[in-house]
Amino acid sequence: MVKKSTPTEKAARMLDLVPYISSHQGIATTELAEQFGISVAELLSDLNALWMCGDDRFDLIELEFESGYVSIRNADTLNHVRSLTSQEIVAILLGLDLISKDLPEERMDLRADINVLRAKLGKGFERVIDATPSNSGEILATVKRAIASGRTLEIDYVAVTDGALTSRTINPIECYIADSRDFLVAFCELAQAQRTFRIDRIQRATLLENSARPIAAIIHSDASVKATVAILGNSRRSRESLGHFVSGGGSHVEVSTYSLSWLARTVIASGGAMQVLAPDETRSEIASLAAKVLAIYR
Repeated sequence: MVKKSTPTEKAARMLDLVPYISSHQGIATTELAEQFGISVAELLSDLNALWMCGDDRFDLIELEFESGYVSIRNADTLNHVRSLTSQEIVAILLGLDLISKDLPEERMDLRADINVLRAKLGKGFERVIDATPSNSGEILATVKRAIASGRTLEIDYVAVTDGALTSRTINPIECYIADSRDFLVAFCELAQAQRTFRIDRIQRATLLENSARPIAAIIHSDASVKATVAILGNSRRSRESLGHFVSGGGSHVEVSTYSLSWLARTVIASGGAMQVLAPDETRSEIASLAAKVLAIYR
């Protein structure tokens, strides 16, 4: 069932109908209705309304459509494509800018077409319109290829905290979207720990030939900390925070990791949703670190 148009949509469509019919004389009413995404009945209502349009009441548009085919004459007054609003022009220019910045270097033909459109649309806007992609499509594609092929990545990454740029080799695990941003979970060889990277902060991603080590193998060979952790709340979020280093179900799980500091940060950041039960030395170290953090805020 075709949705009935609003008065605003109807007025805009009627302005578009005149130049379209003028360039498609004799078009069937069924085809014309399909082109504009409306029913034939609604199209006929539009055409009947157009009878009342013209320079004045003695010089109206002439329409013929009783035979099922539409012709138009004496429509010079409205025989113009409807102008775009400023908001529409800005939206199109932003879209063109995003497409242009994400095109491969070899697609000079598309870049030329985009520049032609910019020149036609951007009078007065081209100097103030600049769109920056939230992340590079090429980088995201490289990350996904690394995950699919089980290979490592070399990346240049800008830290969220201090803006420092570091180069590191990572073993990609999975991508996810949160708060309209793309994230990558990976084992970082530099930190020797699982890390979450914002993809829009990856400046360069190079797919390496060597295969990524399976997470199970990493834990088995590198794990130096094993702990029993009680999940006291936010079960789903707590398990996601512990990532691939957790085993077991229920409220008590086993965590095997290679970084006590990572485990401590994860537990403290849970805000009481997680508690280390064993071993005692790990429990004591995390409690001591939590006390130091708490003292800073007192």
